[in-house]
Amino acid sequence: MAQIKAYDIGQSPQTQVPEKVTGRALLLGVFTVVFSTWYMTYYAGNLVKSFFPVAVLIPFVTWVVINAGLKASMPRFALSRTELVTILAMVWVAGNLPAVGWALHSVSLIPSPEFYASPENRLRETAIPYLPQWLFLDARNPIVRQVYTGLQKGDSIPWLMWVQPFSWWLVGILGALMGGFFGSVLFFKQWQEKERLVFPMAEFPAALLEEREGECLPVIFKDRLFWMGFGLVASIIGWNILGYFAISLPRITLFDVYTSKAVDLGLYYPDIYLRVQPLIMGLAYLCPVDILFSFWVYNLINIYKVGIINRTGFAVGLEGQAATGGEIAMLESHGALVFLVFWSVWVARQHLKATFVMALSQVREDDDGEPVSYRTAWVGLLLSSICMGGWLMSVGFTFVTTLLQMLLMFICYFGITKYAATTGFTFLTPAGGKGHRIIMSLFGTENLQPGTMTMMTSVNRNTFLGEAMRTTSLPSIAHIFRLMGNHLTRHPGICIAIVMAFVVGFYGSAGIKIYRSYMEGGLNGHLVSWPMDQLINEIPYIEGSKVTVFDMQKWGVWGFGAGTAAVLTYLRARFAWWPFHPVAIAFPNNRYAFCVFLVWVVKVVVLRLGGVSLYRKSKPFWFGVIVGYLFGIAISSVIDAIWFPDGGHFVHGW
Repeated sequence: MAQIKAYDIGQSPQTQVPEKVTGRALLLGVFTVVFSTWYMTYYAGNLVKSFFPVAVLIPFVTWVVINAGLKASMPRFALSRTELVTILAMVWVAGNLPAVGWALHSVSLIPSPEFYASPENRLRETAIPYLPQWLFLDARNPIVRQVYTGLQKGDSIPWLMWVQPFSWWLVGILGALMGGFFGSVLFFKQWQEKERLVFPMAEFPAALLEEREGECLPVIFKDRLFWMGFGLVASIIGWNILGYFAISLPRITLFDVYTSKAVDLGLYYPDIYLRVQPLIMGLAYLCPVDILFSFWVYNLINIYKVGIINRTGFAVGLEGQAATGGEIAMLESHGALVFLVFWSVWVARQHLKATFVMALSQVREDDDGEPVSYRTAWVGLLLSSICMGGWLMSVGFTFVTTLLQMLLMFICYFGITKYAATTGFTFLTPAGGKGHRIIMSLFGTENLQPGTMTMMTSVNRNTFLGEAMRTTSLPSIAHIFRLMGNHLTRHPGICIAIVMAFVVGFYGSAGIKIYRSYMEGGLNGHLVSWPMDQLINEIPYIEGSKVTVFDMQKWGVWGFGAGTAAVLTYLRARFAWWPFHPVAIAFPNNRYAFCVFLVWVVKVVVLRLGGVSLYRKSKPFWFGVIVGYLFGIAISSVIDAIWFPDGGHFVHGW
């Protein structure tokens, strides 16, 4: 029997083939990032949504298929597993930068303050004086204004004018990105070996890379269940593609946008969305059963709770700043998130202490940081924090608000990164986002300076490393480490690949969006006003005509959420049968709760009928579901690009 190559994730270093990040892989990764950025901007903007976007998976699966062809026809040119992982890592890091991800909001924000300023919104008098000139462009300049109206005949795009603001935004963003990288190095062994997180978003690519000696195709491509899952999903999308040309064919709406699947529960109650999303379901099948159960059950509880609060008019807080249903739910969830994050750090305290001791020690043999040493990781984390903190203070934050903002960002990014590795959910949205809503709600605006409030609004939007629901890059890093395996310990190549991919994607995404806006006119749907809308809403607080203060009643709601998470954590540790996980409170999501419910039902039935053995045998079906979904989306996208470039059809999105 042909030997299967030892490529399973989480393997010991003795059993893995020593490979390196090659220059060829870096070049192919950069090429893939550039091509994907261009294609997504012009033809497939919706594919960048979530922090494990389709825009990443389609190029990766394409390279897996191309590599199989190279092995069959020109084996000496075939890529190694590590080279494929490197390409995946680079595309993943830059995956949600283009189109409607990061680039749309960022290119829209930088010239927008003066463009949208008017006597009615009072932006020019209240907020613009506090915006650093080196982070924005003045739309009163006709050359800048043409990004909205389009170029005049004979004019050229003022590229150099755009370099300065984007470069200064990049300084702060790289501080946060590298902080996430070095933080992932420090926590990775704790998560992998001691807490044994599942890393579903790494397990799927790893399955596509598993192969037998002497064979060209990945092992999973020969599994009948894989092709059953593939055919089930691809045939549905294929039927809808036929309907693009034969308009009399009825559309199968199973995978359509979530708002089309809304069930109205009555006045004041949030809707339930009966959405089916194959990518989410395929990855969620790898999630522990108790977490699946917790997510859909808490969603029902949350709907009922918010509905009762709205219906009765219940509010919490001081007069004039009372929190109603949505804000109460947000504060409760954020309290749970904070507890889970600090509990995770507390649980890892012995591991972190050991990494710190090894960083100070002259003996390096036991240092197993991934992919750099623990000394490098601790120093890098310190320097990244100083860089990010200095950047925040330079744009208008005070020292105290800088510390508070960095703490809340840590809670947001740490929570997403760890629990994405725990659940495989690509849609985790932490309550309170990166911290702006929490600061406004819990601490009030009484002691916040106008400059701090002005820039806090911008920093907490998409331009600074993405919004919470589409966080750029950080959740991918721990999964990349998992895919690399231990044979790349202290190999700097992957660090170079991550930074290179992000910088190329950063400037490439912005550049293509700027080019298209100048050539076709940004007001023709290429730029949006959303980044300024939030700042305009904050004008009363910035100018001081509206003030909120520290509110103990809201802190009580926040503390109730933290206490609930603490009780549930204790019950899980005390009773093995306890089925409810507090992560569901920290990351409430109504959009995809029905998907989670369906997966929970199937997984429970599989485990009851055949136990772990049947569960493992059934996983290829769900990987086939994912690949079939990606195949259908790719075909639909290409057909739209050729035959329907001005319209297109919905095939993937929220």
